[in-house]
Amino acid sequence: MKIDRDVPLPDRIAKRVTIGPLPLSDLNVGDSILVECSADEVERVLHSVRVRLSRFAQSNKGYKFSSTKDKKGVRIWRV
Repeated sequence: MKIDRDVPLPDRIAKRVTIGPLPLSDLNVGDSILVECSADEVERVLHSVRVRLSRFAQSNKGYKFSSTKDKKGVRIWRV
């Protein structure tokens, strides 16, 4: 096996976003939070948020969330 050097990452990997910690366990039903991001990042952030919400809800029974695009980023509600 040969080691390749200086091969650039594909765009789908190079443009990943990190959203940091979300206070999901602190939200009460009806509460919402805004994950701020630029307009060109909103689709990637929305996908990242939805994956995070799904994983959180699977390991914490009784939590349900809804998320959508907002003018300033992505808004998350606990429902």
